[in-house]
Amino acid sequence: MNEGKATARVSELETALGRLREILGVPEDHTGRVDAMIQRFEFSYELTWKALKAALEVYGLVTASPRDAWKKAYAAGWIESDRIWLDMLDDRNLTSRTYNESLAEDIAARIPSYLPVMEQLCGTLRQVLEEASRDDA
Repeated sequence: MNEGKATARVSELETALGRLREILGVPEDHTGRVDAMIQRFEFSYELTWKALKAALEVYGLVTASPRDAWKKAYAAGWIESDRIWLDMLDDRNLTSRTYNESLAEDIAARIPSYLPVMEQLCGTLRQVLEEASRDDA
């Protein structure tokens, strides 16, 4: 994937993270907040790993799965630990395959701690793509 497509993925991710941040600002007692938060987390997570995959490909690193992408991002120094990303993957898989209100509330309680980590990676991806673009010039 070329740098332009990878940069477009990062821009999509920035938008998704903004939407996730927006729902976190909704009062906790608002009807539908948990459902909306989980849905926005799911698509933000998907866009995060797809943007990461695209950025890794710019550097010649092909990934086959989110787990593989997180391990390569850790090895590249783009993330501090792959553990939180694997925890997010587990939560994302749980929310997409079943709906249990208690489980949804547990996951929703963790989402505010996931957002800054996702935003940090988004910024890192933006930076490494800018560096790749300068290196090509």
